[in-house]
Amino acid sequence: ISDFKNKANDLNLYYKSSWVEEYLSVEVEAMHEGVRQKALSKNDILSPEQKDLMLRADAGSDISVKVHYLPKNDLTYNDPKTLSFSFVVEPDREAKYPGGEQQLQQYLKEKVIDKIPDDSFQGYDLTAVKFSINKTGEVVDAHLFGTELRSSSNEAIDQLLLETVRKMPCWAPAAYANGRKVKQEFVITVGNLENCMVGLLNIRR
Repeated sequence: ISDFKNKANDLNLYYKSSWVEEYLSVEVEAMHEGVRQKALSKNDILSPEQKDLMLRADAGSDISVKVHYLPKNDLTYNDPKTLSFSFVVEPDREAKYPGGEQQLQQYLKEKVIDKIPDDSFQGYDLTAVKFSINKTGEVVDAHLFGTELRSSSNEAIDQLLLETVRKMPCWAPAAYANGRKVKQEFVITVGNLENCMVGLLNIRR
Protein backbone atom coordinates (compact mmCIF):
# COMPACT_ATOMS: atom_id res chain seq x y z
CA ILE A 1 0.00 0.00 0.00
CA SER A 2 3.01 2.29 0.40
CA ASP A 3 3.71 1.95 -3.33
CA PHE A 4 0.81 4.07 -4.62
CA LYS A 5 2.05 6.26 -7.45
CA ASN A 6 1.24 9.82 -8.34
CA LYS A 7 -0.86 9.30 -11.46
CA ALA A 8 -4.11 7.49 -12.20
CA ASN A 9 -2.52 5.31 -14.88
CA ASP A 10 -0.06 4.00 -12.26
CA LEU A 11 -3.00 2.16 -10.71
CA ASN A 12 -3.83 0.09 -13.81
CA LEU A 13 -1.23 -1.49 -16.11
CA TYR A 14 -3.77 -1.73 -18.96
CA TYR A 15 -4.62 1.96 -18.93
CA LYS A 16 -2.40 4.03 -21.22
CA SER A 17 -2.07 7.80 -20.95
CA SER A 18 -1.36 7.86 -24.70
CA TRP A 19 -5.10 7.33 -25.21
CA VAL A 20 -5.86 10.71 -23.68
CA GLU A 21 -5.95 14.10 -25.34
CA GLU A 22 -7.19 15.94 -22.25
CA TYR A 23 -8.18 14.88 -18.75
CA LEU A 24 -11.47 16.21 -17.41
CA SER A 25 -11.39 14.61 -13.96
CA VAL A 26 -10.38 11.51 -12.04
CA GLU A 27 -12.70 10.17 -9.34
CA VAL A 28 -11.55 7.76 -6.63
CA GLU A 29 -14.17 5.99 -4.51
CA ALA A 30 -13.53 3.69 -1.56
CA MET A 31 -15.06 2.37 1.65
CA HIS A 32 -13.72 3.72 4.96
CA GLU A 33 -15.16 2.38 8.23
CA GLY A 34 -18.10 1.03 6.24
CA VAL A 35 -18.92 4.40 4.64
CA ARG A 36 -18.35 4.96 0.90
CA GLN A 37 -16.32 8.12 0.23
CA LYS A 38 -15.16 9.93 -2.91
CA ALA A 39 -12.26 12.21 -3.80
CA LEU A 40 -11.86 14.11 -7.08
CA SER A 41 -8.93 15.55 -9.01
CA LYS A 42 -9.00 17.73 -12.13
CA ASN A 43 -6.44 15.67 -14.02
CA ASP A 44 -4.46 12.42 -13.85
CA ILE A 45 -2.31 13.65 -10.94
CA LEU A 46 -3.71 12.02 -7.82
CA SER A 47 -4.55 14.55 -5.12
CA PRO A 48 -3.43 14.17 -1.49
CA GLU A 49 -7.09 13.49 -0.61
CA GLN A 50 -7.29 10.65 -3.15
CA LYS A 51 -4.07 9.06 -1.90
CA ASP A 52 -5.25 9.36 1.69
CA LEU A 53 -8.61 7.78 0.84
CA MET A 54 -6.89 4.81 -0.80
CA LEU A 55 -4.63 4.39 2.20
CA ARG A 56 -7.60 4.48 4.59
CA ALA A 57 -9.79 2.10 2.55
CA ASP A 58 -11.30 -0.80 4.47
CA ALA A 59 -9.18 -3.93 4.06
CA GLY A 60 -10.36 -6.13 1.22
CA SER A 61 -12.85 -3.59 -0.16
CA ASP A 62 -12.87 -2.38 -3.75
CA ILE A 63 -11.23 0.92 -4.64
CA SER A 64 -12.96 2.30 -7.74
CA VAL A 65 -11.42 4.75 -10.20
CA LYS A 66 -13.26 6.66 -12.93
CA VAL A 67 -11.20 8.61 -15.45
CA HIS A 68 -13.17 11.20 -17.46
CA TYR A 69 -11.27 12.33 -20.53
CA LEU A 70 -11.25 13.42 -24.15
CA PRO A 71 -9.72 10.65 -26.30
CA LYS A 72 -6.80 11.27 -28.60
CA ASN A 73 -7.95 10.77 -32.21
CA ASP A 74 -8.37 12.56 -35.54
CA LEU A 75 -12.05 13.29 -35.18
CA THR A 76 -13.27 16.88 -35.50
CA TYR A 77 -15.30 16.56 -32.33
CA ASN A 78 -14.31 14.36 -29.41
CA ASP A 79 -17.03 13.01 -27.18
CA PRO A 80 -15.94 12.73 -23.54
CA LYS A 81 -15.21 9.18 -22.47
CA THR A 82 -15.09 7.43 -19.10
CA LEU A 83 -12.70 4.65 -18.21
CA SER A 84 -13.63 2.74 -15.06
CA PHE A 85 -11.65 0.13 -13.16
CA SER A 86 -11.26 -1.13 -9.62
CA PHE A 87 -8.74 -2.94 -7.47
CA VAL A 88 -8.39 -4.30 -3.95
CA VAL A 89 -5.57 -3.61 -1.52
CA GLU A 90 -5.25 -6.43 0.99
CA PRO A 91 -3.41 -5.94 4.29
CA ASP A 92 0.08 -7.47 4.48
CA ARG A 93 -0.99 -9.28 7.65
CA GLU A 94 -4.55 -10.56 7.99
CA ALA A 95 -6.42 -10.48 11.29
CA LYS A 96 -5.61 -13.61 13.30
CA TYR A 97 -7.51 -15.49 16.00
CA PRO A 98 -5.42 -16.14 19.15
CA GLY A 99 -3.41 -19.30 18.45
CA GLY A 100 -4.31 -19.31 14.77
CA GLU A 101 -6.78 -21.14 12.54
CA GLN A 102 -6.57 -24.43 14.42
CA GLN A 103 -7.54 -22.79 17.71
CA LEU A 104 -10.42 -20.98 15.99
CA GLN A 105 -11.73 -24.29 14.64
CA GLN A 106 -11.44 -25.83 18.10
CA TYR A 107 -13.33 -22.90 19.67
CA LEU A 108 -16.16 -23.22 17.13
CA LYS A 109 -16.28 -26.99 17.59
CA GLU A 110 -16.65 -26.72 21.36
CA LYS A 111 -19.07 -23.80 21.38
CA VAL A 112 -21.21 -24.58 18.32
CA ILE A 113 -20.56 -27.69 16.25
CA ASP A 114 -20.68 -30.18 19.14
CA LYS A 115 -24.01 -28.71 20.26
CA ILE A 116 -25.81 -29.06 16.91
CA PRO A 117 -27.88 -32.24 16.42
CA ASP A 118 -26.71 -34.32 13.45
CA ASP A 119 -29.97 -33.90 11.51
CA SER A 120 -30.21 -30.10 11.92
CA PHE A 121 -29.06 -29.28 8.38
CA GLN A 122 -30.87 -30.82 5.45
CA GLY A 123 -30.03 -30.47 1.78
CA TYR A 124 -28.46 -27.09 1.10
CA ASP A 125 -29.22 -25.54 4.51
CA LEU A 126 -26.68 -22.94 5.60
CA THR A 127 -26.25 -20.45 8.45
CA ALA A 128 -23.75 -17.60 8.06
CA VAL A 129 -22.55 -14.90 10.46
CA LYS A 130 -20.73 -11.92 9.03
CA PHE A 131 -18.48 -9.86 11.30
CA SER A 132 -15.47 -7.56 11.40
CA ILE A 133 -12.29 -7.41 13.43
CA ASN A 134 -11.61 -3.75 14.19
CA LYS A 135 -8.29 -1.96 14.59
CA THR A 136 -7.97 -3.06 18.22
CA GLY A 137 -8.82 -6.70 17.48
CA GLU A 138 -12.39 -6.64 18.81
CA VAL A 139 -15.27 -8.47 17.14
CA VAL A 140 -17.76 -5.86 15.85
CA ASP A 141 -20.79 -5.69 13.55
CA ALA A 142 -21.60 -9.40 13.94
CA HIS A 143 -24.90 -10.26 12.30
CA LEU A 144 -26.71 -13.12 10.59
CA PHE A 145 -26.21 -12.80 6.86
CA GLY A 146 -29.35 -12.77 4.73
CA THR A 147 -32.38 -15.01 5.12
CA GLU A 148 -31.72 -16.24 1.56
CA LEU A 149 -28.68 -18.08 2.91
CA ARG A 150 -30.35 -19.36 6.07
CA SER A 151 -32.66 -21.95 4.57
CA SER A 152 -32.18 -24.12 7.69
CA SER A 153 -34.85 -21.98 9.43
CA ASN A 154 -33.32 -23.18 12.71
CA GLU A 155 -33.33 -20.02 14.78
CA ALA A 156 -31.69 -21.69 17.80
CA ILE A 157 -28.62 -22.63 15.72
CA ASP A 158 -28.55 -19.20 14.13
CA GLN A 159 -28.51 -17.49 17.51
CA LEU A 160 -25.96 -19.94 18.94
CA LEU A 161 -23.52 -19.21 16.13
CA LEU A 162 -24.15 -15.46 16.36
CA GLU A 163 -23.54 -15.32 20.11
CA THR A 164 -20.45 -17.54 19.80
CA VAL A 165 -18.94 -15.13 17.28
CA ARG A 166 -19.81 -12.10 19.41
CA LYS A 167 -18.10 -13.66 22.45
CA MET A 168 -14.85 -14.55 20.68
CA PRO A 169 -11.69 -13.24 22.36
CA CYS A 170 -9.77 -10.37 20.76
CA TRP A 171 -7.83 -11.15 17.59
CA ALA A 172 -4.54 -9.71 16.38
CA PRO A 173 -5.85 -7.03 13.97
CA ALA A 174 -5.03 -6.85 10.28
CA ALA A 175 -2.15 -4.52 9.42
CA TYR A 176 -0.14 -3.18 6.52
CA ALA A 177 3.65 -3.39 6.27
CA ASN A 178 4.00 0.12 7.68
CA GLY A 179 2.28 -1.02 10.90
CA ARG A 180 -1.05 0.70 10.24
CA LYS A 181 -3.87 -1.47 11.60
CA VAL A 182 -7.12 -1.77 9.66
CA LYS A 183 -10.61 -3.21 10.06
CA GLN A 184 -11.18 -6.50 8.23
CA GLU A 185 -14.37 -8.45 7.43
CA PHE A 186 -14.92 -12.19 7.83
CA VAL A 187 -17.76 -14.68 7.70
CA ILE A 188 -18.24 -17.97 9.53
CA THR A 189 -20.61 -20.55 8.09
CA VAL A 190 -22.24 -23.74 9.36
CA GLY A 191 -23.97 -26.06 6.91
CA ASN A 192 -23.69 -26.87 3.23
CA LEU A 193 -21.30 -24.61 1.31
CA GLU A 194 -22.79 -25.93 -1.94
CA ASN A 195 -25.70 -23.57 -1.26
CA CYS A 196 -26.09 -21.57 -4.48
CA MET A 197 -26.23 -18.29 -2.55
CA VAL A 198 -22.75 -18.62 -1.01
CA GLY A 199 -21.36 -16.40 -3.75
CA LEU A 200 -23.19 -13.46 -2.16
CA LEU A 201 -20.80 -13.61 0.79
CA ASN A 202 -17.98 -12.39 -1.47
CA ILE A 203 -15.39 -12.53 1.31
CA ARG A 204 -13.09 -15.07 2.94
CA ARG A 205 -14.85 -17.82 4.83
